[in-house]
Amino acid sequence: MRKLRIGYWPMSSDLSHPGDRRRVVFWANHRGHKIVTDLTQKTDVILLSEKADLNSFSKKAAGTPIIFDLVDAYLAPENGTRDWLRGIAKVLTKQISGPPRKFTKSIEDLCLQSSAVICSSPEQQETIERFSNNVHVILDSHDELPMMPFSRCNQSSIKRILWEGQPATIRGLAHIGEGISAMGKEKKIELAVVTDEKYYLLLNKFIQLDTDLLLSKVLKDASTYSTLISWSPNNLVNQATLSDVAVIPIDLSKPIQYLKPENRLLIMWRLGLPCLTSPSPAYSRVMKKARVNSICDSPIEWASNIAEMLHNRDWAEENVTLGQAYVKQFHNTDLLLERWDCAFESVL
Repeated sequence: MRKLRIGYWPMSSDLSHPGDRRRVVFWANHRGHKIVTDLTQKTDVILLSEKADLNSFSKKAAGTPIIFDLVDAYLAPENGTRDWLRGIAKVLTKQISGPPRKFTKSIEDLCLQSSAVICSSPEQQETIERFSNNVHVILDSHDELPMMPFSRCNQSSIKRILWEGQPATIRGLAHIGEGISAMGKEKKIELAVVTDEKYYLLLNKFIQLDTDLLLSKVLKDASTYSTLISWSPNNLVNQATLSDVAVIPIDLSKPIQYLKPENRLLIMWRLGLPCLTSPSPAYSRVMKKARVNSICDSPIEWASNIAEMLHNRDWAEENVTLGQAYVKQFHNTDLLLERWDCAFESVL
C-alpha cells in the first residue's frame, strides 16, 4: 500500500485519547501514513471517529472514501426515549448538526453512506451489517502495556483485587460489593479501582462529578475496602504488579455494556493477572476459545470465585497462561496491522 494522507476526525484534539492512540494512530505510525485533522485539506481517505459530526457527513456525497470507526455498540437496541434525548442533546450542544432526531438514526445513516465501517467485536458487527456490506472487526492495540509474567506469591498480607475501566462502567461493581464486604470481615483485602478521578454526567462533556462519590454509592459498605487510583499506563502496570486477581463485572442490562468488546480482559491477561468476568458475549466467546473458565453469573458466584482464585494459585496461573497464549496468537501487533491494512485497502 502506498503512503496515505488520512483525514481524521479524532476523539481528542491532541490524539491522546485511547480511541485515537490505540487505533488508527497506532496503525498510521507503524505503516508511515500521515494523519491530517484539518478535513479541509486534500486527503486520500477520511476516517471518522464517534466524535465526528455524524449528520454533516451522512447527508453529502464525498469524493473521498469515508471510513466510520464505530467502536461502541450504539446500534444495540436502545430505549426509544433515551435514544431521542441523546440525539436532541447532541444537536443542542452542537456536537452534531441538523434537526433533532434519534441518535441511532444518525449512526445508521453514516454507516449507509460510508465506504467501510470498523467496529471492535463480531457481536457489534452483526448490528452494523444491516447498514453496511463492508464491516471490519479491529480491537485496540495494547502495545503500550507490557506482557508481564504471572506471580504466584504476593509478599503482602493484603489480598488485592484490581478493577480498571472508565467511570461509565463502574456500576458493574455492584455485583461484587457484598462479596468484598464479607471477605473484608475475614481477611485483609483491598479493591484497587484504576480509573479517571472525574467524569461527566451528560454526553461526556457536561456536569463534572467526582468518581469517588460514584464508587461509594455503587459499592456501599464495600467502599471501605476500595482505593481509587488515577488512570495512567504506569499506574495500571504498578497496580497489576501488586494485585492477585482482576475483575470485570458488567451491568448486562445496558445494551451498550452488554456488547462491549474484550479489550479489558486481554489487558488483564497481558499484565499477568487472572481475570474473572461477567458472561457478556465477547468475554464468553474469548474464554471459550482460550479454554478458560472464569465466568461469574451472580453475586454468589462472584464471591465464591474471587475467594477461590485468591486461594488456588494453580487455577490462577492456568488462567494467565492460557490467556496470554490467546493474546499472542489472536491479538498480536502483526494481526492488528493487517486488519487495518485490509480495512483501508477495501475502500481505495
